[in-house]
Amino acid sequence: MIKRGIYIVANKRSEAECANLVYSIRASGCQLPIRLIHFGGQPVQAPELLQQVHLMREEDFPPESQEFVAELATVLTDCPRGFLYRFLGWFGDWDEFIYTDNDVVALMNWERLFDHLPGNDLVHADEEYTTQGRFNYAQPDKIQERFGEEALLSTVTAGHFVARRHPQLVEDMRKAIEWFQKNPDIPKKHDQALLHVASLIGGWKMTNLCQPPHHWLSSWAGDYQNPLALVQAIQSEPARKISHLHFSGGKPIGTEPVADFLSAYLDARQRIVHLTKLGFLQLGGWVAFCHHSRRIKNGLCRRWKKFYHES
Repeated sequence: MIKRGIYIVANKRSEAECANLVYSIRASGCQLPIRLIHFGGQPVQAPELLQQVHLMREEDFPPESQEFVAELATVLTDCPRGFLYRFLGWFGDWDEFIYTDNDVVALMNWERLFDHLPGNDLVHADEEYTTQGRFNYAQPDKIQERFGEEALLSTVTAGHFVARRHPQLVEDMRKAIEWFQKNPDIPKKHDQALLHVASLIGGWKMTNLCQPPHHWLSSWAGDYQNPLALVQAIQSEPARKISHLHFSGGKPIGTEPVADFLSAYLDARQRIVHLTKLGFLQLGGWVAFCHHSRRIKNGLCRRWKKFYHES
């Protein structure tokens, strides 16, 4: 019997988003086991969340997995170590698994996603292929020169995917690490770029459900003006499927169309209190201040890392 489950990575800082994610998974009818890998820092503490997941740490996986994460960290210098724990799924005991970030809301029973995995190494549903590789590569044209004109059409958002566990896929990722070392100026130093390079090197069989012939709706929350637009898109002729909404990082501020979905796990009173607090932060300018401060901090960190490695 094929063993399946869902991996997530979280800590106390991302606890609210994680709790909402797990709530949406269960509310959609999915009963797959969920393993929560501790990101680092202070662990999650919410009792209602811990009742739904099996808490794990990096040390609970085989020693070779920890060595692999250390290898990844040498080239994925823009990623905190916790980001790299998404790769631990390939070292677990589930034959097939889903990995999902916390800034995601399930809109269907994810058990049905495994129907598309036979014959594939990885299945995903996103429109990363429309971005011409600009979020993965500093020089996207070099990827096309090396792997072919259509190479950028197979880019993948590493925040949500379905995969099968196979040693060869890990070997392909190790080859991708070597490729990153030899071509440091081409890729951006984050996880989904390496995942894509590994798929190109290994010739992975992949299906993106947002591409033909499936034509599923975009999973990026920013593509919908409001919840009504999402409902109308799902009810379009012919009716189109959607697996999840991806908030794509940051803290919800209450004014985005996806806000109603991100606070679904709260009861009515908790939700209005939560949204009221977010509203005051937005009106007071604190949200904008934090946003720009984070961008400046990230920019300075990237410059320092570049300077450090060059020197």
